[in-house]
Amino acid sequence: MNKETSKSKMISEDFKSAEGAVAASQAEWDVRVNLAAMFRLTHIMGWDDTIWNHITARVPGTDHTFLMHRFGLLYEEITASNLIKVDEKGNVLQGPPDVNTAGFVIHSAIHLHHSQNKYVFHAHPPTALAATAFRNGIPFWVQDSSMLYGKVGYHDWEGLSVDLDERFRIANNLGDNKVLIMRNHGFLTVGETAGEAFMNMYYAIRMCEVAVQAEGSGLELEPATPELWSMSSQQYEAFSPGKYEWPALKRRADRHDPSYKT
Repeated sequence: MNKETSKSKMISEDFKSAEGAVAASQAEWDVRVNLAAMFRLTHIMGWDDTIWNHITARVPGTDHTFLMHRFGLLYEEITASNLIKVDEKGNVLQGPPDVNTAGFVIHSAIHLHHSQNKYVFHAHPPTALAATAFRNGIPFWVQDSSMLYGKVGYHDWEGLSVDLDERFRIANNLGDNKVLIMRNHGFLTVGETAGEAFMNMYYAIRMCEVAVQAEGSGLELEPATPELWSMSSQQYEAFSPGKYEWPALKRRADRHDPSYKT
């Protein structure tokens, strides 16, 4: 067992000994494993930010209760069993009371008002973050971006997200979209499955990376027509995000460090 696996297992065991073994249905355990995999893959992809940012998942069979990571853990330390369970008021129902306030505000906005989105992913990927400052929104320049055409909302920066009232504005600005660009801040993606939320983030980051590179090139760019972007977006509907990618991505997480499943 390598050093990182040993560390992650030790954290998981500490959690169990302090809080009692996690009592979860098989459905909840499966969600825990998928959520932990999202954290590990975020680290592998280089999208994490030490202990900051957050990914959450609704607990099966509940309306507003969701799982999130214990504040203070690195993404490579997160496992299925050391996730904490939080209700819509921010009360910790299971696990130590270490909650990132901004994480609770941002994620409860979605879990309270958009129940179809079971997974919520918020990140500040450094290679794409500059695009959140574009005054006129993120431009679409390449085919991969078209997957999100017509599915991107915008939310103006309000400082650190610690005001509960901001939840209503976050929820309204997301609407029926799959991506929310939080201006001057970061990215939020959602999905009915872990794979959908993860791949929406993947394409959002790629869209923004390309925008920064293309806009910064100083060269004349080909915008294509709205009709073409719309057609391409509809073509992507035949390829549900995450359906094929997620099993492959979990295999990557397994090869890197399978301790996330403990």
